[in-house]
Amino acid sequence: MKRRDFCKLVTAAGTLPFAGTTLAAEESPEVGKPFPAWKEGEMELHFIYTGVGENAFYIFPDGTSLLMDTGDRDWEHDKKRLGFIDILPDASRRPGEWVARYVERVNPSGKNVDYLVLSHFHADHCGYVLGQAPMTQGRGENYCLTGLAEVGEFLHFDTAMDRCSPDYENVTPEWTRTSPEFQFYTPFIRYKQKTDGLKLEKFEVGKQDQIQLRKNAAKFPDFHVRNLCSNGSYWTGNEGEVIDVLAMHPKNAHRGLENPLSLAAVFSYGPFRFYTGGDLTGHLLNEAGQNYDYEGCVGRVAGPVDVCKGNHHSYRDAMVPSFVREIQSTVYVLCVWDVHHIQDNTMTNMTSRELYPGDRLICPTFVPKVQRELYQDKAWWSDVVTCGGHVVVKVLDGGKQYKVYYLSANDENHTVKAVFGPFQSKGEIA
Repeated sequence: MKRRDFCKLVTAAGTLPFAGTTLAAEESPEVGKPFPAWKEGEMELHFIYTGVGENAFYIFPDGTSLLMDTGDRDWEHDKKRLGFIDILPDASRRPGEWVARYVERVNPSGKNVDYLVLSHFHADHCGYVLGQAPMTQGRGENYCLTGLAEVGEFLHFDTAMDRCSPDYENVTPEWTRTSPEFQFYTPFIRYKQKTDGLKLEKFEVGKQDQIQLRKNAAKFPDFHVRNLCSNGSYWTGNEGEVIDVLAMHPKNAHRGLENPLSLAAVFSYGPFRFYTGGDLTGHLLNEAGQNYDYEGCVGRVAGPVDVCKGNHHSYRDAMVPSFVREIQSTVYVLCVWDVHHIQDNTMTNMTSRELYPGDRLICPTFVPKVQRELYQDKAWWSDVVTCGGHVVVKVLDGGKQYKVYYLSANDENHTVKAVFGPFQSKGEIA
């Protein structure tokens, strides 16, 4: 049976068998009600839809919180170039403010967020809309109030991490140093260091627990975050051993590539494992000038997970077979803001039972109409949820099981549109 439009199909089909137990939308008592608030012992992964960029907010079992990325772009330009994507809830506020308001509603500590992590320096992840968003005035640091910098107008962050801090003067490639995203992000960080006590750390490849529980770590000893890659280097799986692919060939530092320098990590809570990797792709060269399977290497060290945030929005240059074969995820969350983010080759890879067996749940935050019409007869379409909205993974029972929620992004009520699960986590306690 094909799930061409989940929200409609469940009305006639009732409960759909999928990876154990799946509660169809109309049959779940949570549908139509506000999303249930976080409780101690739960981990929540919020993928916030605005229609412009990628935004993720994580709440750990003890209430420690982490915001990873907040994007902003030129809406009108993108609309003309990329086609129609819904801007939600509406265009009365820029995405940074919508994201900050979302975070404050779900965060157990309100406006106080423990970690701010930037995956890489692209506008759809850190923000840049010069001429459409205001510039700071009288701060001694000049930057555009967009994306992460706009979020910083509303929320307090204790610690910030990115792929090259605190050595911003020598960041490679040179293209990144001169990019407007970088030139507005770094003064925002400096300003928050001076005025808000922000602590700044470089994301250290291979480290476990650089990102730590800060409220009650002793109560949850089986929660860990393993840093997998950053800045073109990846952890091999052996303690202290890192391979620097960026340094293998001189062209790597001069190709204007930012995506393959994205940082990636695996979050583990008991047997539950979650992978996130920004816009990671494999476009790096080895010593001989040949393509290095960087994405596949990161997948191998990550190993099987329960939930995977799709690399580079699942665009056609990411989610390669060598990565998918290793990650073996049950649920893929796709942060969509472009009509081209759903591609036949990547969806085929993620749903391939030849790469690994088992059911899949593909969860895009938005499915453009043109993609529905183009791909609805593809075999992989039956694994796709098409109702759209904020996607939230709630991890329960010490990490033993988890549920996937779709929340309406049309307003700020966090109304549940659909529920999948509970699914049983497949990992072992680290």
